[in-house]
Amino acid sequence: MRYDIKKRNKFGKIIYSWPILILLAALIILAGKNVFEVYKNEHTSRLNREKSEKVLMSLEERNDFIVSGIETLRTEKGIEAEIRNKFRVVKEGEQLAIIINSDKDKKKVIGDVEKEKIWTKIWNFFK
Repeated sequence: MRYDIKKRNKFGKIIYSWPILILLAALIILAGKNVFEVYKNEHTSRLNREKSEKVLMSLEERNDFIVSGIETLRTEKGIEAEIRNKFRVVKEGEQLAIIINSDKDKKKVIGDVEKEKIWTKIWNFFK
């Protein structure tokens, strides 16, 4: 029995010695550093995933918009409406009316007409 106590006591002295305690503290610090690195990588990955999900949502919305536009352009009415909107054209026998809502638009139109008149006057002068 006495031999076992001495053996345990010797084992305890080795484990609780300063070099072993310093080694264990160093291992704990290294393990903590690695855990922190893993946490930083996880946080970065989570942020990147959130950004990617936002980009994916915006791309899906854009895809839906484009697909609906394509579906509209597959019909005769859709093609005609797009041509009318982009080029302001009318069919034969139809008339086009431009309605001006604000005073700024009126001034722009009047200013353009006055400029044309001035340039026309100058052109006619040199003719």
